[in-house]
Amino acid sequence: MEMDRETLSKHDGREGHKAYVAVEGRVYDVTGNRLWKNGVHMNRHQAGTDLTEAIAASPHGKDVLSKLQDMGQMSPEKVAKPPFIPLWMHHWLEAYPFFKRHPHPMVVHFPMAIFIIAPLFLAWYYLINPVPGLPAAVFYLYILGTLSLPAAIATGLLAWLVNYSGQPNPLIIRKTIFSLLLLICDVVVMAALIISPAILQDPSGTEWMIPVLIFLGLPLASIIGEHGGRLVFPVLKNK
Repeated sequence: MEMDRETLSKHDGREGHKAYVAVEGRVYDVTGNRLWKNGVHMNRHQAGTDLTEAIAASPHGKDVLSKLQDMGQMSPEKVAKPPFIPLWMHHWLEAYPFFKRHPHPMVVHFPMAIFIIAPLFLAWYYLINPVPGLPAAVFYLYILGTLSLPAAIATGLLAWLVNYSGQPNPLIIRKTIFSLLLLICDVVVMAALIISPAILQDPSGTEWMIPVLIFLGLPLASIIGEHGGRLVFPVLKNK
């Protein structure tokens, strides 16, 4: 049996419909599977869709497909090139799909951790115990943050262009805005620390702007991480 994408979408496991999923051009029946209640798997994956990329990134891989009934193949269709992506990059990403999704999660956790830890170190220094080495630790953390944050933003934008075709998405738009705000704070703080390395030890007057910007990194990084989590692990509501 050959099935096109529109027919596949009707087998979503809802309202008594069969639940089918497509992987690498083959269609599999997950109807009645205890892990696919109402056509939804792990509150994330919806039946009636192509899960080729999702299963490649899953912990179980394609081994689970051998336990499912093969219902036939998908009708051949040309993969459309996402807008804003050069043709050579499109061909390269199709040849190496790893780079469609994985570079961003590989690098994004470094700046997120750095911009959360740095203000905690500084809060400990100001409020609990002025350990002499903590301002220096914040300085070195910001060096690492300055190196890793642009890479995280760049790979995130690439993932948006490739996987979402650059379509407006409220979560992505807000995440990008907060990321750019964090980058601005980072550049200002890094410049101040290079010009005056001791500024964090005993700030006065307008110098307090630098610790404030460092503390601002905590909520910004937290919001960015929360938005990223909602994009990666969306909750699908069962009907």
